[in-house]
Amino acid sequence: MKAIFLISSLLFLTVTASGQHHEDLKPDTAVNNITINDYKSTELVLGKNSWSKQFEQAGSLPRIEVVNKTGTQILRLFFHYGGSKNSVDEFEMINIDSAYKIPKQVVHLKDGQFITSNKIYLGITKEDLVKKLGNSYKSSINGNVERLVYTADSKSNFVRRYNQHGYYIRCVFKDDILIKYSFGFESL
Repeated sequence: MKAIFLISSLLFLTVTASGQHHEDLKPDTAVNNITINDYKSTELVLGKNSWSKQFEQAGSLPRIEVVNKTGTQILRLFFHYGGSKNSVDEFEMINIDSAYKIPKQVVHLKDGQFITSNKIYLGITKEDLVKKLGNSYKSSINGNVERLVYTADSKSNFVRRYNQHGYYIRCVFKDDILIKYSFGFESL
């Protein structure tokens, strides 16, 4: 009887321990001290009048575009309809190429690079990004471009804490180097 109890206890511990190795998404919540759903952080970094820099383009959500010091990267801050003024709902970091036209109301930051709360930045390798965010992504590959998508639904404690519908992180790699990174709450 003791042997059966011991074996069943060991099986329970083994199953429990293996269940604890499941990697959950570690959500990103900020870029260069601008925090998701926090208008105060946006105003602290961009100024109280940052809302005057917002615009809509081609059916997109209202946004503010921020350019880094060297003019090589853009940070797009998206705002959902019905949300609070200066309260960012989605972030997108991309490298600027020759096709990009800088809007007249762009904000220039003195920062050389955009870095998220999870220490993700453009130019990081796929391997390093996955070490930081985990393996719970979906992937699609087209030639030398790979896209990773991480999601959390309304059952996630993180999503519930913000009273949102869902959360995502989308990564685009070219030759295993991050060239576009976006994250935030899904708009309804």
